[in-house]
Formats: sequence, structure tokens, C-alpha cells
Amino acid sequence: MTITINHRDFTIPQLNTKSWKDGVSWLKYITDKSPRTKPVRSIILHTHEGLKSTLIQGIGAPSSTAQALARYQVNTDREVSWDYTIDSDGTVYAQNDPAVDYCWQAGSINPVSLGIELVQFNNNGTRSLYSGQLKQAVLFIDFLTAALGIQRQIPWDKQRDKAVLTQIPRIQSNKSFYGILGHVQLTKDRGQGDPGEHIFNALRDAGYELFDISMDEDTETWKRRQSVLNIQSPDGIPGAETVRKLKDSGMKNGMWVQRPMDQHFSF
Repeated sequence: MTITINHRDFTIPQLNTKSWKDGVSWLKYITDKSPRTKPVRSIILHTHEGLKSTLIQGIGAPSSTAQALARYQVNTDREVSWDYTIDSDGTVYAQNDPAVDYCWQAGSINPVSLGIELVQFNNNGTRSLYSGQLKQAVLFIDFLTAALGIQRQIPWDKQRDKAVLTQIPRIQSNKSFYGILGHVQLTKDRGQGDPGEHIFNALRDAGYELFDISMDEDTETWKRRQSVLNIQSPDGIPGAETVRKLKDSGMKNGMWVQRPMDQHFSF
């Protein structure tokens, strides 16, 4: 039941989690990794096949896929790794301490990000995710954002009122976004199903802020907030200083968007 952040072990309420510390023979710490020297800014969401998914209501059964993925990433000759795998039944499998090492999951953004793989269920040839699985994923992201000081915000196409499932040039070029991203937003090598709309809709429904990144809506909003927080030279990037100021102002864990998970932890 262990999730490790910066060598500290946590048990997360309402979540079933397993890590390399929990005595599971096939669950090992990642082998493809680099030392973390910069703060984590973004959580990158993936689906394990990268294909468009339908959404099935309810929770899935434990799959053999999660175990296969966990074994694969520590045995393959490919230089690939990710931090967490979330199975169809919502179980979170952890294979890294993201504050100590970064994994090799999304190219040039790796030094300032971590990666989560969502297991897709093969439903007679159609790839699917479960609503209950995504609910557990949101709870886990609630924990990670609080633990790592990442604001609860996602890119959103305001004109179409939908998740952004194409590349975002600003993110690709300067990686300045503190928040939750999808792999497709970073590279043309991945399709819209990586991770698809459903997890972003679940985060939206949980109250995560929606920003039109193409219009720099996030940075303009955070500049105004930083001014109110008396931060000198507001830059619109809600990093460590902004998190500290939010904590000082009474916002639990320095999160602008508050979630029930914040009641259980103080970071």
C-alpha cells in the first residue's frame, strides 16, 4: 500500500496501491531513469496502447496487462519507463520515486514531469477505460499534485469546450506548464487516444481548472494571482514560491483548487 515521494512512504485513503516496497515479486523499481534535478511541473497521462477508448461505466476487473507492463518496463531493451500504472480496477502500481529519479516516458519534458499509464481494456477489439478506474486515477492525481506542488489545472479548448487532443506548441517549446498533460499534447508520434478525452473530462468534473493554453490564459491568470499574493515580478508560472504563498494564505498544500484529498495530508 506504499507510495513513496522523496523517500517518504504514504498510504492513500480510498486507493489500492502497490509498489516495489510491498513484497510483490514482479513489481520492481525502474531501470531506465535519470536523477531528478528539477522540480516536477507536469503529470503526463498515457494509455498503454495509445488508442481511442470508449468509456464503460463502473469498475473493471484486475487485469494481467498491468503485471505485464510492470515486468516489461524493467526487462525490455528499449529505453522506456514510467512512474505509475493504473489498472482497470483502479489499482495503482508504483515503480519509481518521482522526486528522486525521472523516468523516460515523454521525450524532452521528462526532466520536469512524471508519467502515468492507464490500462486499456480490450473489449472485443474496442479499447475501453472504466469510469471507476478514472475516478481512482483522479484521486491519485489529487495526491500527487498536493505532494509535488503541481497546480490542479488542465489545457482546454474553450471554443469547442473539449479537451485538447493535439500538440500544444508552447508546451512543446518551453515546458512552462504546471499541471496535467496528455502525451498527445507533446508529440505528433502519438494519437488522440493517448490518453483520450475521458480522463480530462473526469478531471474537469472534479473541479480542475480549465485553461486555454494557446491564449496563455493560465499565465495571465496566475500573474494576477501572484500580484495579489505580493510576489515580486509575477511571471505567471505557479512554482514553489507561489505554492508557499498560497499555503501562507490558508490554501491547504498550496493548491488553488482544493480537493477532499487535502484533508488527509499536509505537505
